[in-house]
Amino acid sequence: MAQNPLAIRSPRLLTPPVPFAPLVIAQEHCKGCELCVGTCHSACLALDRTRVNVLGYHPVVLVDQAACTSCAFCARVCPDAVFTVWAPGRQEHS
Repeated sequence: MAQNPLAIRSPRLLTPPVPFAPLVIAQEHCKGCELCVGTCHSACLALDRTRVNVLGYHPVVLVDQAACTSCAFCARVCPDAVFTVWAPGRQEHS
C-alpha cells in the first residue's frame, strides 16, 4: 500500500488540527497559481495579497472556514499538493 507523501514529510498531519479546521495549507509551498480558488464552489479560498512566501508567491488562504465543505476539489487540482483536507467528525444520534 502506498503511503501518503505528506505523512512521510510531516507525521503530525495525521491528526486533525486543534481547534478544528477543514483545511491545512502548506503556504510556504504554494505557488499562487489560483487553480484551487477557481475550483472552490464555496468561494472560501483566496490569495493572500498581503504576504509573500519563501518561494516569492502570494499563498492561498482559507478566508471562510464555515463555508468550506471539505469537498477536496482544491486538493485534487493543486499541482503542489499543499492541501490536507479534514472532514468534521460525525455526530452520533441518541
